[in-house]
Amino acid sequence: MSSNGSYNLTVDGELRYLVQWFEEWSDFQREDFIPYLVSYLSHRNDGPGAVYVNGIISAMAQINPGEDKPMSLFQCRVKLFNEWCIKWPEEFKTKLLDRLEQIDEAFGSRVRSEMDGIKPVNGCAEVTSTQLIDGANECEPPLAHHESTVVATAVLVADED
Repeated sequence: MSSNGSYNLTVDGELRYLVQWFEEWSDFQREDFIPYLVSYLSHRNDGPGAVYVNGIISAMAQINPGEDKPMSLFQCRVKLFNEWCIKWPEEFKTKLLDRLEQIDEAFGSRVRSEMDGIKPVNGCAEVTSTQLIDGANECEPPLAHHESTVVATAVLVADED
């Protein structure tokens, strides 16, 4: 620890922290991390229309709009990732993705799909606007008809007496 109270991590130390955090994250948190990782891996500093607030994309900063709650541990870690990754050497991109794929192969596939501009939706690839213009729609809608069931939701109302 330095005299001002901050830790001076090496870039290798930062990468190790990120991998450790990834191992601790739930599937939902891993899914939430994908846009940040894809942005880093694809050289984009931000998504379309994204604005950074305290080092995190504005969409994440607005999870609880109007509430003065502190950031979650996950949000703090994403913020650190965004601060750290801008100074990482180029070879860390492959190294990071390889390490995360070793932990969660499905996650690695999802990240690679996002980087290719294709999002799997219901077992089918979502067509990008470029593919629509080119006429390359590889996924036809299923022919089978699926029935849906409507379920009433009970609402509790407090009695004013």
